Amino acid sequence: MGITEIFLLSIASSIDALSVGASCGFRGIKTPLKSKIIICLVSFAITLTAVIFGGFLSNFISDAIGKIAGGILLILLGIYMMINSFLKKEPVECDKDKSSNIEYKEAFFMGIVLSSDSFAAGISAGMAGGMGFLIPVICVVFQIAFLNFGEYFANFISKYLNQNHFGIFSGSILIVTGILRGFL
Repeated sequence: MGITEIFLLSIASSIDALSVGASCGFRGIKTPLKSKIIICLVSFAITLTAVIFGGFLSNFISDAIGKIAGGILLILLGIYMMINSFLKKEPVECDKDKSSNIEYKEAFFMGIVLSSDSFAAGISAGMAGGMGFLIPVICVVFQIAFLNFGEYFANFISKYLNQNHFGIFSGSILIVTGILRGFL
């Protein structure tokens, strides 16, 4: 797996953080730095575990079958992401206590949710070998960047939209994110 594939895979599996950041930002939900660190650590651990598991699986199957299986896994991940983007609840559900602040326990849960896509990508990268070990690090970098950008964008644009537009705009972001994740 080359560096370009690693970056594209990392972006595709981390882009849901953009919609999470935007949806939270539109509703005034803050994610403090400590909570973002928890999200990143959970995501890193889950993705690293997936890469190791994928590498372990590659010991039992041939390279050709591993590439096919990894490709199928990525296709299924893309389909899942597209369907899930229409069916799942908006990410504001991560603020269970309605404090408008993502607390540590909520950050842990959010890290698990955000890394579910990275898990499948990590298995695929582990099976492909090469520089797949970079996936957990790059996924975390993109996740934090997308989370921050989503919050910033939502805070910036919320000045120009009334409250009725927030749900429409957040829904649009989730739909576009689902399409991007499915085709990257």
